[in-house]
Amino acid sequence: MFANLRRLVPFFDAAVSDWAWEARVLSWLTGVWLVMGLIVLFSASYPTASLEHGDGMYYFKRQLIWAVVGSIGFWIVVRTPLTYLLGIARWFLLLIFILLGLILVPGVGTTVNGATRWISIGSIPIQPSELLKPFLILQAAKIFGRWNQLRVQHRFTWLGIWGLMLVLILLQPNLSTTGLCGMMLWLMALAAGLPYKMLGGTALSGALLAGISIAFKEYQRRRILSFLNPW
Repeated sequence: MFANLRRLVPFFDAAVSDWAWEARVLSWLTGVWLVMGLIVLFSASYPTASLEHGDGMYYFKRQLIWAVVGSIGFWIVVRTPLTYLLGIARWFLLLIFILLGLILVPGVGTTVNGATRWISIGSIPIQPSELLKPFLILQAAKIFGRWNQLRVQHRFTWLGIWGLMLVLILLQPNLSTTGLCGMMLWLMALAAGLPYKMLGGTALSGALLAGISIAFKEYQRRRILSFLNPW
């Protein structure tokens, strides 16, 4: 029984020894980052949790539960054939696209600290922009990997969908996730060998869009200025 339970833990399954060394390093780094994040959360949240909830471990325990759920989900995904994941990526991506649009509908999205980034299912908040990232990578790999074999209409359909997704995330507002997803797409396109003119134009458009957002959002300006001068 213990041996079967170990298979649910991504870092203690004997099958990991059959992976390429890069995958094993990534697996263990994920575990290290997870533990470090929990330690930092415990240190930073203990006084606040103690005052607000009478339990200094409140936020730590909640995050620990999600860490366990995430680890099991991670292990299920890495055991799923890549061809299957590539096949379903577009459908999940389109579902998340719809959710991103619904978030901006008054009364549907959940607003916290001036940002509307969540849809609440009961008492559980779901952030579609976070669910987007793995499916975005999978679908981008599928599209960019066959770029020269695709019809122009197919190419620009997906470029348009991705562009609209980034705009919807930016409107939440969520500049950091928009920038991260945009850079992921851009770097994957660069690795796939797309024309430099297209890449250059996309980079300039992204920088212009980010500049406009920063100009109108004071908290984004404060974040950037505090990053440049943390003292």
